[in-house]
Amino acid sequence: MVRNPLYSFLLKAALWLPVCLGLWYWKAEWFNGPAAMVSGWIMKSFFSGWVESVEWSQRILSVATTLKLGMSPGMPEGEYALVLEVNPLTYGFGLPLFVALFLAGSEAINWRKLALGALLLIPFQAWGICFDLLKQVAVTAGPDISEQTGLSPWKIEGIALGYQFGALILPALAPIGLWLAFNSRFIPMLLLEGALRKL
Repeated sequence: MVRNPLYSFLLKAALWLPVCLGLWYWKAEWFNGPAAMVSGWIMKSFFSGWVESVEWSQRILSVATTLKLGMSPGMPEGEYALVLEVNPLTYGFGLPLFVALFLAGSEAINWRKLALGALLLIPFQAWGICFDLLKQVAVTAGPDISEQTGLSPWKIEGIALGYQFGALILPALAPIGLWLAFNSRFIPMLLLEGALRKL
């Protein structure tokens, strides 16, 4: 029985994926650093009214704000500013998925396309990171904090929608869509080859 070439491709991709994920996680500071820096720049540029500083360290992006937290029982007296934290790895697994698809789909690796694809994935990861930070301010931290930002109800709804889109859809869909854009003839050729083999 002749194996369908599409199944062979999917098997190769499944075998490459754990390897790519392992390397990506091992060198997370390298691979997630650009998206963390872009996200920090976006937050400081567009929300300078309450974003004080951004720090990328130990795989965590921390954003210090001027937003004041309310006093809780047992806390010493004084003013406390809200610090936001997000792990960029949560939104960056698209890169190893893209690389695994790339390695499975070609015998000769086009390094330019691979590097370009990695660069084009940065905005999608930054989207997830930024909307995670905004969701913490607008939704998770409570109404006292969101009032200090001056965010209107429709903006808070938009942030919640953007967060869902960045957390559930973009991390998986962006690398697959990007790979398909770079290899638009690959899947039809596999299907044609499989049909010819059946004949």
